[in-house]
Amino acid sequence: MKDLFGNTEESMRALSWKQPYAGLMLPPFNKIETRTWNTKYRGLVLICASQKAYGIDSVLNISGEKQLCRIINMASELSKGYSKDGHAIAVGRLVNCRPMKKEDEDKCFVEYREPWIVTSAKTGKQRLVKLYCHEYENVRAIEPIPFKGAQGWSEVCPGDFIQCDICHGKGGYHVCTNNSPQKL
Repeated sequence: MKDLFGNTEESMRALSWKQPYAGLMLPPFNKIETRTWNTKYRGLVLICASQKAYGIDSVLNISGEKQLCRIINMASELSKGYSKDGHAIAVGRLVNCRPMKKEDEDKCFVEYREPWIVTSAKTGKQRLVKLYCHEYENVRAIEPIPFKGAQGWSEVCPGDFIQCDICHGKGGYHVCTNNSPQKL
């Protein structure tokens, strides 16, 4: 037996994406992920498709009209890599996080926005929000693995994912231990 990533030494975190953005992380798209938060984490990331996909209005709000049109035009290609929601679908290495620039739009599938102020409905406090590019390398699809993610980072043990000829005659990878995420 071997683990999915060739070792058990390196830690890994899981992060969830709603569709269509989870599918856009896969080759040949290899999008640059955008989030409204910065991270100092660098390393392996288990890319998970959330239980629920975004509706068209949400995708329009996030991506803008031009990028939404690009996503719609790629729908048939996207459906080839589109996995069941609620599954881990890929692994990649997060190598950089930086503020988004206007010229990143096409690679991010998101329209650039200048930083904006958001007011908390609960506290009334204001905070400045801006988009960050999370850059990944070596993103590769995996056999979809049921995975219940959480908002934000979850800790994952790469050794939980093993190649098992007994369970998956073709040597498929799966989780042989409890993969409940631990909130960081």
